[in-house]
Amino acid sequence: MTDLTHAPVAPAWLASRRKPHCLLCGGPTVFTNIYIPGKRSPAAPPPGKRRMIIYSLCESCAGKLDTLAEVIETKIENELRSSAAT
Repeated sequence: MTDLTHAPVAPAWLASRRKPHCLLCGGPTVFTNIYIPGKRSPAAPPPGKRRMIIYSLCESCAGKLDTLAEVIETKIENELRSSAAT
């Protein structure tokens, strides 16, 4: 299940880690988001640990977050798999 909860303003620690480009289209970012991998994810943390992956979206892509959630999750997982293979 994907949690699409939104905070009105990113905490300072998160905003300071904003990526320069939208994860999906490469446009300038407006929103900073956190992906928390599930137990079956290639990025799943060891037992007893947590892992958060920070990504950013432009205003247009963030406006479609409800329909793009699976696309975002798949893109992050694929990038993790490809980086683990190198």
